[in-house]
Amino acid sequence: MPALSPALSVWLDLCRILAALFVFVGHAVGLGVAPAGFSGQWHRSADDAVTAFFVISGIVIAHTSWRRRDEGLRGYAVARLSRVYSVAVPAVLFAYAVDLIGMRLDASHYVPEWQYPQPWFYIPLHWAFLGETWLGAFQPFTMAPYWSLVYEVWYYALFGCLFFLRGWLRWALAAALLLVMGPRIWLLMPLWWLGVWLHSRLQTLSVNPVLAWLMMAALPVGYAAFVMTGVQRELDVASKAMYAAMAGWLPFPFFSGSSVHVLSDLVMAGLFALFVVGCAHSGIAFGPRTRAFIQRVAGFTFTFYLIHYTLLTLALAWGWSRVSELAFVGVLVGVMAVTWLHAQVGEQRRGVYARWIDRVLPG
Repeated sequence: MPALSPALSVWLDLCRILAALFVFVGHAVGLGVAPAGFSGQWHRSADDAVTAFFVISGIVIAHTSWRRRDEGLRGYAVARLSRVYSVAVPAVLFAYAVDLIGMRLDASHYVPEWQYPQPWFYIPLHWAFLGETWLGAFQPFTMAPYWSLVYEVWYYALFGCLFFLRGWLRWALAAALLLVMGPRIWLLMPLWWLGVWLHSRLQTLSVNPVLAWLMMAALPVGYAAFVMTGVQRELDVASKAMYAAMAGWLPFPFFSGSSVHVLSDLVMAGLFALFVVGCAHSGIAFGPRTRAFIQRVAGFTFTFYLIHYTLLTLALAWGWSRVSELAFVGVLVGVMAVTWLHAQVGEQRRGVYARWIDRVLPG
């Protein structure tokens, strides 16, 4: 059975933390909250950091499914639903409430505002994760990062179907799920399944420590070369050309939505996969205190990732534009503090959600 070593698990948690911080800085630059001296490349790099989340998610879901496969599809559903809804339910409500406050401060940062008059319709729609399917590419209020959660939820469903079911039902349900997803979610599916594939190969690959360290170094060095040589920019242009071609020959309206840099994302996924393999075979471990700290902080990254954009928009409505470096650190600390509070009724109470779901989910 494929396994995930304790050391690699900590490495993946550390990557989640760093990726979440990259996304935060990138979005702060894009919104105009970050100090004026921050490069615009930060904003572009936020999308690259999300690529790591997809690969990590595939690895972790494959690992937990193998480890708990005796619980069957129902156990898998309880685990996934509790993980997702423990954050998605309070986060969507949080975004709606915070946005109403922000709109009183400066409504110009909350355009378009077509979802706000009908929360009774759009909030359940987002809890059903339909905002990136055929209905269009839109997120709940100012919670822009929610798009990636929508993608992952549909990947969870497809994986559970293929992993736990057998016979004609397996393929019929898989086809139905793919049909509901739509082309936007299809485009980034290889990133997530790369993680699943990596999980099945990590223990069988023969990599000596020197090669492993080189593979780890390939991520920062390769990414720097990817950006500085202009290859990333060329692939972004090629992605747009591909979308235009798809829109021309598909029999229905199509626009890329959140899958805007798909070709660049594939390169980033490959670089990150090399890094993961290197981590798995490098022999670099963490002490018990460091390991406990990383795992504790990583337990808040899901919440931080989802709500930070809403809080940055609120800061902008409050007049926090092009702040100083010290003030920007203050903004980050403030977002972390709200994340901690939010997680007390969400991410940190996942066990409660799991018990509720277990009671109401059919056998």
